[in-house]
Amino acid sequence: MVADSEGCPVSEELIGRLYASPIHHIDDLVSRLPPGPRGNLATFCYSRAHLRDIGLAIAATCDLETLIDAGGRAGSSLFQASRERPSEPKHPFSWSRRSRITLATGLAFEPDQVSSHPLVNPSS
Repeated sequence: MVADSEGCPVSEELIGRLYASPIHHIDDLVSRLPPGPRGNLATFCYSRAHLRDIGLAIAATCDLETLIDAGGRAGSSLFQASRERPSEPKHPFSWSRRSRITLATGLAFEPDQVSSHPLVNPSS
């Protein structure tokens, strides 16, 4: 189990690189981590909604025993889930995950309509 459930088991820089990487490059980034810290990282990421896919990708590089050591029964479930994942994500894994924001354009009312609107007090 991760010693500090609120703390990250790796540097913020590595988390940032994992977050910005395509899902199929995750294993390259974590391959140098020893099995224990990699299992801790997998359970840490999987327990956070915005890092869940990263956690699954990291878990796919771990064996069952490592994930059980890192997360107990949840580690066993994580191992199973990581083996059931499709090889390619449905959407590209990068900033494109964020929804686009659109802004309204044009006027909602014509200027003549605003002055004659019943809620507008012409004497003000």
